Parts: sequence; structure tokens; C-alpha cells
Amino acid sequence: MNSFTHAPLSEPAQPLCDARGHLDPAAVGWSPRPLVHCALPRNLGRRKRWNHWCITTPQWMLSLTFADLDYLSYGAAYFLDLETGKSVSHTQLRPFGHGSQLPDSALESHAFSHSRLQLKADDRGNAVRLTVVAPDIGGQALHVALEIQRPAHLDSVNLVCPMGGRTFHATSRQLGLPVSGSLQLGGQQYNCSPGQSFASLDFGRGVWPLNSHWKRAAFAAPGGIAANFGSGWTDHSGLSENALWFGGELLHLDQPVQIEHMRQDPLAPWHLHSANEQVDLTFTPLQLHQACPKFGPFFADTRQWFGRFHGTLLDQNGGKVPVAGAHGWLGATQARW
Repeated sequence: MNSFTHAPLSEPAQPLCDARGHLDPAAVGWSPRPLVHCALPRNLGRRKRWNHWCITTPQWMLSLTFADLDYLSYGAAYFLDLETGKSVSHTQLRPFGHGSQLPDSALESHAFSHSRLQLKADDRGNAVRLTVVAPDIGGQALHVALEIQRPAHLDSVNLVCPMGGRTFHATSRQLGLPVSGSLQLGGQQYNCSPGQSFASLDFGRGVWPLNSHWKRAAFAAPGGIAANFGSGWTDHSGLSENALWFGGELLHLDQPVQIEHMRQDPLAPWHLHSANEQVDLTFTPLQLHQACPKFGPFFADTRQWFGRFHGTLLDQNGGKVPVAGAHGWLGATQARW
């Protein structure tokens, strides 16, 4: 297993693949900064490019997906008013990657374009301008203009892992990014609460298994507390995407974190825990959003719960850190793509 933890950021980016489109073994491993260039040569029809943003505030949440699956591109927007429970969503499909602009680096601008849904992330390195225009989402127009800060000291989880055969996955998980700005839905404006509003980016590239499944959970809270947990992607690879942030400082977790639904009720709590008790959290959903875009025999059945986390974490020194009502989300996906 490689670790790029101490690699200087000025070094040339490590290629994800060789010229034949096979995973370069030198890319496998993790780092606290994006250091791998994720170009995907060859593998036509099997390449996956995925950027997902989630905005959490005490009053509302916003989920945005930019995706290019080679044979299909799609953009999706989901908004939830936490105080009233009102939600609206829109998914737009386009064939053969049309309308998607998804680059090979986690620190570049990206976009999805369609007359019914415009998503744009203008990445300037230390900040991202995120905008959305949807003329009709749930019968109302949606306009989003957010400014996301990427503080220089804030590390992220960047991971490349083999997934069996010729399949592989590269990701950058960026958590706890401060966000400001506003969202307009119809006649109502929603603002970001200063110091309590955060953005997360899930950047994914690779040649993924035809049949895939995974779970992922994430949250951020004031004081630089944040967490990212996942299962499915890295199983049997010896690598982990699990991580905690304390005061903005990254603590990478090698041990698995179990993500278990406590009852069959869709809105029942979830338990997230590790064998060494470093993670012991309950996630209580407030609302479930389900989407299942289909294209012939291919589909991605995604369920995303939005809610709050409670419990305890252990920091770098073994001290208990309480988590009390941190806003976040949990997702579960089954896909054939």
C-alpha cells in the first residue's frame, strides 16, 4: 500500500492509469490532499465520473449530483426544508455524456448543462462558486448561489483502490467546507447560517464493477468537527475511506466502521460504530430521498437520508468528543452500470 502523506504538493500528479487504461499500481493508496490525475484512457463505455455536493445548514439541505457514465450523463438536484419537511427534486438525463463537463482533477471546475437544469461549480482552488438554475422544480423555479471556502489547512481523504479484475476507484472526500450565500425557491429565500453551514464534495472516478453497492455517511459541525464513513467501495482492498476531523485536523481511520439500520422502518435510526469504540454514533433521519435513474438495463437505485448525528468520537489522544445534533446525511446505493 502506498501513502502519499508526505509527498510535496509541487510534485507532478501521479497518473491513475497507464496508457492501456489499466490501474497504475503506483497510484494505489491514500493521501490528505488530491495528488492523482484521474484521466481514464480506453475502457470506453465503462468509465465513471461522479461529483456530488451536499450542503447542510440548520434550516435546510441541498444535494447536487453531476455524473458522466460514458453512455449517459445526468444532473440531479434535491432540496429539503428541515423546518417544514417540504422537499423538491429534479433529475435530468442526457445520452452519451452530453452536457457533462467533469475534469480529471478534484480541484477543477465542473458543470452539467440542460435547459431544465443547470449546475455549475466554478473552482478557484481556495474557493468554489456553486450555482444552480432550474426553471421548474416541483412547480417552482430554483436559483442557488453559494460561495464555498476551501481553507488551506483543511485536509481531505483521497483514496485509490483496486476493486477486483480490471475495476478500480479513485475518490476525494472533502468535508467541513464553510459555505455562505443563499437559495431561492419560488418566492422564498433560504440563507446559509454563518458558522453553521457546510459543504462536502464527493469526487469519484474509475472503472467500476458492473454491479456495485455501497453505503456512505458524512457530517460536519461547528468547531471543525466532521466525519466520513463508507462501506462497499474499499471492502477487501485493505484500504479505508473512514476519517474524522477535529479542529479541522484529519485523523484517518484504518479500522472498519459498521453502518447498520436498526429497524426495517425507512426512517428508523442507524447505528455507526467501530470495534475499538472510536466511533459510536446514532444517525436519526428526518427525511428519505430516493432516486433511480434508468437507461435500458442500467440503473442506480440511490437512497439518501438527511438528519442528525448524536454520540461520541475518540480524538487523536483518546479523548471523548461529543456529537450532539450534527447535521448530515447517509446514503445507500445499488447499481448496475
